[in-house]
Amino acid sequence: MDGTREEQGGKPQRRREKTRQRLRACALARFAEYGFEKASVAEIAADAGVTERTFYRHFPTKESVLFEDFASRLGWFRAALEVRRDDEPILRSVRIAVESYPDEREVVRQVAQLRSSLLGGSVIENQMLRIQRDFAREIERHALRRLPAGPDRVLAAAVLGNAIAGALLAALRVWGEEGGDDVDQLSDYTSRALGLVREIAAIG
Repeated sequence: MDGTREEQGGKPQRRREKTRQRLRACALARFAEYGFEKASVAEIAADAGVTERTFYRHFPTKESVLFEDFASRLGWFRAALEVRRDDEPILRSVRIAVESYPDEREVVRQVAQLRSSLLGGSVIENQMLRIQRDFAREIERHALRRLPAGPDRVLAAAVLGNAIAGALLAALRVWGEEGGDDVDQLSDYTSRALGLVREIAAIG
């Protein structure tokens, strides 16, 4: 009985996620065919078989559709970090958490290219700063769990969070600027960026 209630309770969430995915797919198709400015929310919602109000329940703006992959990654990243051992080097934990996300590689490539071609630099920069902040906070929380007590514990966790999140976003930016065609190359950039954080810390 309890299992049945739990299963039924999960159905609305699954329906919501399917609607969100359908809206995103329809939006990306419209953006690619007609351009970002000409693709209206009303048309995207109609393509997905829902109302405009439903669109805005899932996405606050059209721009946010193009950054949905980061929202999904953040939740996954948080959960993946939680299961890493406390005695594992934090850079290794972060790299494993980042690379564990079940990406659809072609979708990653297409969305990255759409962002670059459809949005202005200031829009992308503002969104990326917000994303960097969110990832930094997750890393900071994880670091606080590991760092020993001391007067600089909170500050050290904040510095670690911002440095590592900055490296992750720098890897993504440079990958995109250099073409963004090979998703495997993005993984290489990420590993190298985290390696540079380790090297810089060692120099200090």
